Amino acid sequence: MKLLDILRNLFDLRGIVALPTILIIGGIIVEIGLAGILVAYLVSQSGFGVKMSAEAMAAAQAGVNDAIMKVVRDKNFFTGASTTLAVGDRSAEVSVIRDNPSIGKSAVFSIGTAFNKKRKLKALLNVNSITGEVKIESIEEMPL
Repeated sequence: MKLLDILRNLFDLRGIVALPTILIIGGIIVEIGLAGILVAYLVSQSGFGVKMSAEAMAAAQAGVNDAIMKVVRDKNFFTGASTTLAVGDRSAEVSVIRDNPSIGKSAVFSIGTAFNKKRKLKALLNVNSITGEVKIESIEEMPL
């Protein structure tokens, strides 16, 4: 009977040791899986962010081009507040400000938005008050 009791105790100890071993190995596998998922998510988001930023810039550029076209058609065109221009699924908030009509300087501000990314452009225009000729002095990106 003693041999049978010893064997039972031996098998019971193996079962007790197996449970923590299985739990530790399972935990390590889960952690490796979660780390892989996190890395894949961050890599996909970084590429997504760059794409959205480029689309926001394209929307802002479309807003600037639209405003320039409106100024070319009407030399006295200006918007007191910003107007929204839909560019596909993206949008641009555009405002045209005439600094001094006698000098003929105007500024166009456009903020392009794509998902949660925004880009801002500023264009300076020289508008001849007599002929209505429009010259683009500069287009530059501005910090938000």
